[in-house]
Parts: sequence; C-alpha cells; structure tokens
Amino acid sequence: MTLETADALEDLTMSTDGTAYIVTTIALLGGVLAFYYFYIYNNPDEPEEEQEPEEEKYTALEPQDFTLEELKPYDGTDGKPVCIAVNHIVYDVTKGKNFYGPGGPYAMLAGKDGSRALAKMSLDESDVKDEYDDLDDLTPFQRDSLSEWEMKFQTRYTELGKLLKTRETEE
Repeated sequence: MTLETADALEDLTMSTDGTAYIVTTIALLGGVLAFYYFYIYNNPDEPEEEQEPEEEKYTALEPQDFTLEELKPYDGTDGKPVCIAVNHIVYDVTKGKNFYGPGGPYAMLAGKDGSRALAKMSLDESDVKDEYDDLDDLTPFQRDSLSEWEMKFQTRYTELGKLLKTRETEE
C-alpha cells in the first residue's frame, strides 16, 4: 500500500460526518449475511440430521399375575421385556430399559421385587429378596417412600398384574 492510499484511508476513517462508519458497518453486515446464506443456510455438503434409533420392538406382555420365579426371566436380557414388582404389583418397565435393563443403574431390580430397595432408597443387593417379601417391617418413612415410587410406576409404566406369594394350582 502506498503512502497516498494510507493517507486516504486515514482521512476516510477520521471523517467527522460518520459516513465512513456507516459504510463500514453496512459492508460488515452484508458480509455476515452473505456468509450465513452461502455457508450455513444453503450448504449442500451438510450431513443429514442423524435419526434417533428406533426403539427395539418387543412383544408386550399380556396382563397376568406372577410369582417371583415367573418374574425372573423378565430382566431385559435376550430381547425380553423388563419387569419389576413394586409394592406387590408387577410393571412392564421396558420403555425405561436404560434405567432398569442390562447395564442400567437399577438393573439389579429387573425381573425381581424391587419394593424393599426402593422403599429404603438402596441399591444394596441384600435389599432385593429372592423370596416373597410381605414388607411388614418397613418404617413409616419407608412406606411413604414406597408409595411415592408406586405412584411413579403407575403413571409411567404398564401394570401387568399382582406379585403372588405362590401360584395356587387348580385340581
């Protein structure tokens, strides 16, 4: 750039009437709009939006009562639904498999009676019983907590039936 050009630019930027400021602002604004249109809005090389993977299809369980032994296989492995008993009611929680299915933070409850663990707000394996639990020894606070969990399950998941102590056989 020559000295004369530099002087002319200096004179233009030092203009007291503000025309240089306005011209510069308009030029910058035009550049930003052009960039937006050509590179952001109208870019054919943009990858297509990623689609969320469809939920795995599974056959919904028919409403039925379960014993603990009958509930066990429904832990989300081998493509099976995920079921949990809460306060002696069995729920299909497959749509929450990220929480209750294999690898989820509450996977230890899948296919089991999670009542005591939920009532105690515990993830201790000893709070998930292998035998029918009548829950008689829960404290009032734990009973309230279990009731709150039960309400959450009722509003979010499909109720399948009752958790039975034993299956009575018809003779």
